[in-house]
Amino acid sequence: MPARHPLLGRLGLRLPIIQAPMAGTSSPAMAAAVSGAGALGSLGVGATDAEGARAMIRAVRERSDGPLNVNLFCHRAAIADAEVEAAWIERLRPEFAALGAEPPSALKEIYRSFVADEAMLAVLLEERPSVVSFHFGLPGEAAIRALREAGTVLLATATSLAEARVLEAAGMDAIVAQGWEAGGHRGVFDTEAPDDQLGAMALTRLLVRETKL
Repeated sequence: MPARHPLLGRLGLRLPIIQAPMAGTSSPAMAAAVSGAGALGSLGVGATDAEGARAMIRAVRERSDGPLNVNLFCHRAAIADAEVEAAWIERLRPEFAALGAEPPSALKEIYRSFVADEAMLAVLLEERPSVVSFHFGLPGEAAIRALREAGTVLLATATSLAEARVLEAAGMDAIVAQGWEAGGHRGVFDTEAPDDQLGAMALTRLLVRETKL
């Protein structure tokens, strides 16, 4: 039989399964059910603010005392360009009109990056979920150090060997290998960088061979 991964014992998991966080779709009820079944339940809090995340974490704990993973987006903040944004609004105006609606007067970012969210870090340090995981990159060294000192297990997504090496050097406890075929948005660090477009199985084999995580 394959060796039992040390994270299973560290987190008290009976099953080697991590529920996908799915920001905007996953719920406290789902995370609690997964944790209660012996796997790792997850909350995707990239679409909410710090107090919303706190409420979700506490809602899970009302239902289950099992381990919990809280997933955060660490993307680079978009650079505002009023001229480009105005052009997009005008381009889409007919689509809104067809539905009897008005387009927004200005565009705004949908998700706030954890990289610059001190309030979210404070909530995580206060609520202390078993696991914190990162998508689209990593936060700064100070945030990683604070979470590690709080005893939090840290995971992060890699879509390439180069990204995995960054995660290993930053002290992650494990890597989530996300292949080219993943649905929705892939957790690439830099959307303008070359992309190897490796499938999940090929990427997983590569990371097992080339990293120690």
